[in-house]
Amino acid sequence: MDTRAVPPGATADGAVFVYQSIVPAWAGDVFRWHERPDALLDLTPLRRWMRIERQEGGLRDGARITFSLGLGPVRVRWEARHYGYVDGTQFCDEQVRGPFRVWRHCHRVVPVGVGHSLYVDRVEYALPGGLLAQGMVRPLLQRLFTWRHQIVRRAFVEAGAPQGDSRRGAGSAGIA
Repeated sequence: MDTRAVPPGATADGAVFVYQSIVPAWAGDVFRWHERPDALLDLTPLRRWMRIERQEGGLRDGARITFSLGLGPVRVRWEARHYGYVDGTQFCDEQVRGPFRVWRHCHRVVPVGVGHSLYVDRVEYALPGGLLAQGMVRPLLQRLFTWRHQIVRRAFVEAGAPQGDSRRGAGSAGIA
């Protein structure tokens, strides 16, 4: 029996990072924004450092994406598969090959109030190097997801959101 103590914000496999914000748009519209082919590139701060090498199947279960990060020949490849797709509410990705020992990322969008959504990113991650390496990555994740959520909010604020109506999108699903 494993009796290790797991620090707050961690799992037996590593750490858990959660970032959430309110987006001034209908949940279904926020979800569809993520389904666009360029969404991942739009959510990447240093877009010129990212190259999508292969993408199959969008965000639905079983879809895959392979991309690399870096400059010139110095690149890190990352392959992920999607799972946990719930139309208008959630999709998840899991690293198949890449720099992390574990990477599971769930994106959730749920309606809150009229024309607003709770937008949640939850990442379970572990790196070679254990808790020290994971602790060094946490501030980077904080900056990355702060930036990503600003990009999504800005997309809807600049478009004059909300665009949809209360019958579109995620229905009455709640956060698990």
